[in-house]
Amino acid sequence: MKHARGHETGWTFHIGYGAVCLDFANAVSWRGSDEPADRLPDYGELLRFGVQTGLLSELEAGRLRREASRQPEAADRALRDAVELRESLYRIFSGLAGGRPPCPDDLATLNARLPRALAYLQVSATRDRFGWAWTGDPVALDRILWPIARDAAVFLTSGNLARLRTCANPRCRWVFLDTTRSGTRRWCTMAVCGNRAKVRRHRDRHRG
Repeated sequence: MKHARGHETGWTFHIGYGAVCLDFANAVSWRGSDEPADRLPDYGELLRFGVQTGLLSELEAGRLRREASRQPEAADRALRDAVELRESLYRIFSGLAGGRPPCPDDLATLNARLPRALAYLQVSATRDRFGWAWTGDPVALDRILWPIARDAAVFLTSGNLARLRTCANPRCRWVFLDTTRSGTRRWCTMAVCGNRAKVRRHRDRHRG
C-alpha cells in the first residue's frame, strides 16, 4: 500500500452528514453500485480525512506521514484497523437507519478501540473555557482512530438514532442524520443524489 504519496491524490472527502463518525463510515463512494470506490486506499488518505474533518492539524498529519514512511508495516496495520472500524460503523449505522439492531461483532469492533482511545482523552483548560484534548504518543499511527471511536460512542448514546437515514439512491447508500424539521429528507445531498433523481423523473415524464 502507498504511504508517502497518499496525500497527493487530491480527493476531497464529503463531510457534514451529522457526525464525524458518519462521515468516516461514508468513506466509500457508491456502496450500492457494482463498482464501489474505497476512499481510504492508503494511509495517506486516512490522514487526509483527518485533516479535512479537523481531527488532525497539518502539522500532526505531517508528523504521522513521516512516521508511516519509517514504519510502513505499522501504517498498513493502522489502515487495516481503520477500514475494519469504518465497515463496522457503516453496518451499525445503516442497520439502525433500517430499524435493525447492530451485529454484536460490529459493536465489539467499536468497543475494542474505545479503551485505547479514552486512555488518552483529558479535560484541558484555556483562558475562558474547558475542552477535550488528546494526549499520548504524537506519532502513534492509530491516533486518528481515537476521536472517531469516541465520536461513534457518543453518537450512538446521544438519542438521535431515530433521525438516522441511508440515502434513497440505491447506488449510493451513504448514511446521514436528518436534521430537517419535517424529518423527511431522502437524499445524502440534493446536489448529487437528489438532483440525479430529479433529472431521472423529468426524463421519465417526457418519455411518457
